[in-house]
Amino acid sequence: MAQRITPTRGSRPRTPRFFAALVAAKLARFALRLTGRTGNQLPGVIAEGICPDFLSRVGKPERVVCITGTNGKTTTTNLLDDILLATGADVVMNRAGSNLLTGVGSSLLANANLAGSARAQLACLELDELSCRLVLPPVEPEILVVTNLYRDSFVRNANPDFIYSVIDASVPDTTHLILNADDLMSCRIAPQATRRTYFSIGHLPGDLDDAEGIVSDLGSCPECGGALDYEWCHLRHLGRAHCVSCDLENPAPDYLVTSVDREAHEFTVRECCHADGSGRAPEYTYHIGTYSITNLYNLLAAITAARELGIEAPRLQEILGAGKVNITAARFSERTVAGVRLVNLASKGWNSTAVSTSLATIREEPGTKAVALLVADLEVAKHEKRTEFIGWIYQTDFEYLVDDDIKQVIILGDYVDDLRVRLLLAGVDPAKITVADDEVDAGDKVRIDEVESVFCAYDIHALEEIERFRDRVAERLES
Repeated sequence: MAQRITPTRGSRPRTPRFFAALVAAKLARFALRLTGRTGNQLPGVIAEGICPDFLSRVGKPERVVCITGTNGKTTTTNLLDDILLATGADVVMNRAGSNLLTGVGSSLLANANLAGSARAQLACLELDELSCRLVLPPVEPEILVVTNLYRDSFVRNANPDFIYSVIDASVPDTTHLILNADDLMSCRIAPQATRRTYFSIGHLPGDLDDAEGIVSDLGSCPECGGALDYEWCHLRHLGRAHCVSCDLENPAPDYLVTSVDREAHEFTVRECCHADGSGRAPEYTYHIGTYSITNLYNLLAAITAARELGIEAPRLQEILGAGKVNITAARFSERTVAGVRLVNLASKGWNSTAVSTSLATIREEPGTKAVALLVADLEVAKHEKRTEFIGWIYQTDFEYLVDDDIKQVIILGDYVDDLRVRLLLAGVDPAKITVADDEVDAGDKVRIDEVESVFCAYDIHALEEIERFRDRVAERLES
């Protein structure tokens, strides 16, 4: 077990060096805004450069929620942001994706007055998993939401066991943990934090009998290494299971999805933690705009956090029902042109689980479809001295594309030759594979007369490219 990190929140006085960092960073922030640039992390970089322990000295809001995990943390954070904003709360946010130490520092800096004290008293902050060791001890959040743990970028996060150890050693004893009961890996984090709330999705039609995918991140019991016996599995290794050797099992959920009506865009949550003396628990039905099992998990995590922050369930029903809370267009967007659906799904680069989940979602959608893949990390590809480790594509379930309804698979971006080899190994018909020079060429090569939908799985750094692809397809459909 990793050595525990001691919290430092509120324990350090403000020094001349702190105030120098505060003023310099605020001036940098003002200059960035004046020139119309974002530079979300730069003020934090400046502050930390002048005062390395800036985060432990700057004023924090009275209530801080941090959200971390391998997949879904950005979406969950944005959903909770939208909920809190809809209630009229003044919220400190970092929804632009600045989830590292310097990004969090920039957000708290923006909320600080010239005395270094916090103005708004509620913060909802996305937090990179590796940054937990640097952020959680000095910030000491009231609530930490952990969405899940999967394998991520091989060159940065190594494996989920490593990330587990980082988060586990960083959580303050006083933090209220909100955990995914269906993830036997992350639900065990930080047993020293005794205030724990669990969310879960009950058995649904179409669930699997075992863990899903070429590679399972939870191939055996995380406690003793024994075999896991699954009752059901929703996604990857998320489900209900127990160890046949040591009897480890999923914790009892406090917030449980009991039913899903996909046609009505609704799901029902039983609040087991609010059961009365006879054991009867209240149930509330909520609206979900775009359904997928991943979106359901993200929205359930946001609802659980909102309820634990004290927002009443009827108010949440009203907010969600009014359409005030949506998955950001940077993660999912859909247009219909001339009767053809054009759907973009973000697929985090270097992340086999994220891409596999997108491909599984595409496969389950009705009708004939063309699928475009722009999954290379463009941020890395454009850098002269960096190289993407392509081993992750052999851990990704491209086999999901072997489907009669998928009429064409278009690959573009860097590493198309590697992707083509991987698709052939997956069993994709060579006649269905199309290689494109760029996003406009890909749009020109979509066989629009053969499909009812065009889907694109794209890396989150390829937003501009993927919009050009979809715009080109739309132009052809309109003409």
